[in-house]
Amino acid sequence: MTTKQDSHENYIRIGSGFCGTVWARSLDGPAIKREDGGPSRSLANDFVMHKRALDAFVKLSLTKCSSPDYLIQPQVRIPQCYSFLTPQHTWWGENLSHFPPGFSPCNAMSSERIPPFPEDVRVLIVERYCPPEIRNQILLSASNRACLIRPYIGRRRTYGTAMNARSRFRGFSLQNYPLHLDQMVELGIPSTHIERYAAMMGEALATLHWLGEIDGNDVEFVLAPPPRNDDCTTTVTNVLGEHTLWMLDFDLCRSMAMDLEGVKQAANAFCRNDPFYPRPHTDQWIAFSRQYLQTSADLAHSFHEDEADSRLGLARKFIELLETKK
Repeated sequence: MTTKQDSHENYIRIGSGFCGTVWARSLDGPAIKREDGGPSRSLANDFVMHKRALDAFVKLSLTKCSSPDYLIQPQVRIPQCYSFLTPQHTWWGENLSHFPPGFSPCNAMSSERIPPFPEDVRVLIVERYCPPEIRNQILLSASNRACLIRPYIGRRRTYGTAMNARSRFRGFSLQNYPLHLDQMVELGIPSTHIERYAAMMGEALATLHWLGEIDGNDVEFVLAPPPRNDDCTTTVTNVLGEHTLWMLDFDLCRSMAMDLEGVKQAANAFCRNDPFYPRPHTDQWIAFSRQYLQTSADLAHSFHEDEADSRLGLARKFIELLETKK
């Protein structure tokens, strides 16, 4: 049930990125993503690719439901995608006054809000990694209640990056907080759970590639709780509480051809992304690549039996390109 503390009369900014800013009025209501970011980003493409990814994941779920062991297979969640709003949409007439003064109608997308982590997790992160000078400020900040965690399985903090982060402590934020592999270990997240996150990413990327025929360029992953009153069977429970892995931000995704050029496009997208994915020749990579290839095989045989051998060869080539890339 939404409480008074969980809802607001006006929209509160809960995130921002190159494509635009993200706003919400409650935990359970929709998130509104405004196209007020970089000129090279397209919210229309985000909407189209988001819908395409959702369709692929619905098919994945149906395939897994027919398997006797589908419940133990991890699956990434994608926020539901509701509508695309142009500047002329009647929605703005009813809602613009709930945005800060000076805001004007623009392209926007309405989608399911990813639930933020509760206070105990915010306190854990702040006490462990936030400089003491600003801990109270961060914990009392309304914007920092929108706490999502970016799992950087492919990167450990170096001494230099850790010190640089502290020297710029005024930029500390719980919105999309980057949690590196070594921090996961420090917090006591079991290695089996980290490998499960990696496997979920492998399954998600295989689904984008071989069902959605999308390259996955610049998609984002976050750890966050499942929706309230949800019967999600793919949650993980550890020091971060009950949570799962979500995938979002499809504005830079492009269609990929089902050939070697498409595989190279997907491999380049993988390497350009933030370090969510594990690096080759690690325990997490084994979990990622094994699940990627298994999901690729399952989907090829379920949906493209006539092209199964070809698609499986391309999936193996994708992994090979990454393992041999310098």
